[in-house]
Amino acid sequence: MSIQELQKKNLALCIDAGDYEGVSLFTLKLYEFIPDPDSEAEGFLRVIDEEGEPYYYDAKCFLKVNSAKNGLSIPFLISEDEQN
Repeated sequence: MSIQELQKKNLALCIDAGDYEGVSLFTLKLYEFIPDPDSEAEGFLRVIDEEGEPYYYDAKCFLKVNSAKNGLSIPFLISEDEQN
C-alpha cells in the first residue's frame, strides 16, 4: 500500500494490545479505525481488527496517526520534565 493510500485512511497505532495480543490485535501494528465521536467521547475507538470487523477498543491502547504531505506522523506527548 502506498503512502498516498495510507493518507486517505484513518489510522491508529496499537500501543498495547493487552489480552487481545495475537488474537484480534498486535502491538505496534497500524489499524484502520472508523471515526465515531460518541464512542470516542466515552473513551473507545472503533477499530477494524485482525478479523476484519469493526470493534470498540479502549482508546488508550492506540495513538492516532496524522497524515502529512510527506508521509505519516504519530503525535507523542512529552511531559514538561522531558522537555527541560
